Formats: sequence, C-alpha cells, structure tokens
Amino acid sequence: MAAIVAALRFDIGFLNQSLMSKFRHLPGLILLTLTALAFTCCKVNDEEELVVTAPPEYEVDLFEYRAPADGMPTFGLWIESVEKYECPGYNIDAQITVQNGSIKVNIPGVTAPTPCTGDSARARQFLPIGNLADGTYEFFFSLRNLIVNEGTLEVSNGRYILSLPDAKGIVVENFVLESLPDGMVWGYAATPDEASQPVADNFLADLKTVTAENGLAPGFYSYFTVSGTGNVTLHKSIANGGPAKPFVRLLTATPGELKGILQTYRNAAQQPLDIRCWTTEGEY
Repeated sequence: MAAIVAALRFDIGFLNQSLMSKFRHLPGLILLTLTALAFTCCKVNDEEELVVTAPPEYEVDLFEYRAPADGMPTFGLWIESVEKYECPGYNIDAQITVQNGSIKVNIPGVTAPTPCTGDSARARQFLPIGNLADGTYEFFFSLRNLIVNEGTLEVSNGRYILSLPDAKGIVVENFVLESLPDGMVWGYAATPDEASQPVADNFLADLKTVTAENGLAPGFYSYFTVSGTGNVTLHKSIANGGPAKPFVRLLTATPGELKGILQTYRNAAQQPLDIRCWTTEGEY
C-alpha cells in the first residue's frame, strides 16, 4: 500500500512539473490578452461617444456675407456655439481648405477675448469659404479632427445645396441657400416702446415710396427667410433680439433717396428710430 501511495505521489509531482514547464508563460499571456481586450473596449466606447452620441456643439447655416462698404458677396458658413460663454466676443477657431473639388472645415475650439467683459453670450462668427464655381464638391465638417461629417455641396447659378447625412456635433439649420437678386433692401426698425411703433409704421410707409414688393420665392436668403405666405423672418446674425418691424423690399429709386428717408427718421427730434438697413450695394 505504501508503495502504491509513493508511486501516485511521484506521478502527480511529475505531472505538476510538466504542466508548469509547458504553461509557465500562461499567466503573462492571459494578462496581455485581457489588457488588449480592455483597450479595445475602451476604444469602441470612445468612438461611440464621439461619433455616434456626440451632442450638438454648433449651429451652422450656409451663408453669403455682404461687405458693409460695397455689398460684395462672399460665400461661407454662419456658425454659433450652442453653449454660452462668460462674455461676448469669443472667437471660433477654424481651419478651412478648398482644394481639388474638396472643401474641408475643421473647428478646433474657441478662444476668449481680452478683456472678457459683459453678459454671457454664444460664440458666433462668419467663416469665409470663398466664391465657388458651379459644380459638386466633397464637403467635410469636423470638430477637433475627432468628429468628421462627410457630404457634398452643390453649387448652381448662385444656389447652394448642402447634403450632410447624419451630422454629428452640429445642427445644420438651413441646407439650401438662395441667391439675393441685385437691388434688394432689407433690415428692421426697432420698436422698444409703444411710442416708437406708429413712427416705425410711418417709416415703412415712406420706404414703400422708393421700393417695390420683393417678389422673392420662398426660401432662405442668408439674412432672412421668406415663408410660403410671403412673411419675412430675419436671420439671427442681424436680428436685434427685441421688438422690431422687419422689411425686405426691392429698391426702385436712387440710393440717395433711400438714404434721405433713413436719415430723416434716424435724426428725428421727437422720436428717433433705431433703423438697420442692408442692401446688395452695402449697408446704409
């Protein structure tokens, strides 16, 4: 019996040594495998968070900016942050390239103004892309080179159509931009109190003597939107944030006559109006 027990002990000991010899690297392999799996899981989670579930950081519009001095148009994007920052004047950094039929826009982030004073406000800015020849362009819009949206921009006779399926990190509010015809006049007369309202009505009546109905088809025209019923909504880039009477008209007189009416109401002794007026020839 003792001999049998001894033989069994020898066999078990020999087996343990053999197994340990064959699998002495197994713990290390298991650790490396688990580490690789953990890294892969984290990477997948990061991609899902950044690409699939990224909340909107910016609101974006196609936009044709008009230079105040002479009304020269420049195509680009109007962009505003969803977040409010501690003061107005935050700058939105942008890297824009147009090359070989491809447009790439990357937004690394924002930078604070110096000094930073005033109430909290969104960062807002026009990002110039440049006047484009007719055609279809590849369009890439990325945030910090981590979130990349891919689509196309079609340009035809001054009309821009953006396709950006399943955009992440941004909200595109106007995918189609119509071209402004020459001779258009648009803006508003602010009516912060009851006394200014009848004066603003008189201004609009006098404005009609040097302008005609705009005749625009429904659509988005950078600075304003014309609804199917002909109503006008000013774009947030120029809206004053308070009560106002907007106008979009076609100039039929000389610029001098229009400027004369503006000056009369702006410089009135009793009830001067705060009037903002843009035209395709510049801001008056």
